[in-house]
Amino acid sequence: GHYDVDCHVEDPNGKTIYKKTKKQYDSFPHHTEVKGVYTFCFSNEFSTFSHKTVYFDFQVGDEPPILPDMSNRVTALTQ
Repeated sequence: GHYDVDCHVEDPNGKTIYKKTKKQYDSFPHHTEVKGVYTFCFSNEFSTFSHKTVYFDFQVGDEPPILPDMSNRVTALTQ
């Protein structure tokens, strides 16, 4: 399937801060305002017979690079 993954994100108070349906790719920048546990759910409801892989990335503040040569470029972390 192509455009059939849903995503729903809630803050610790249960407020929906992101909700999209039938997406193939998306980006969701968000600066947290409430401390606590955020909940996210991915759904394959529209195409349950088709395999899906979902990638996501969390960025927390300005963290130093894990390896010295990673400071000036963006790459997938594979080590």
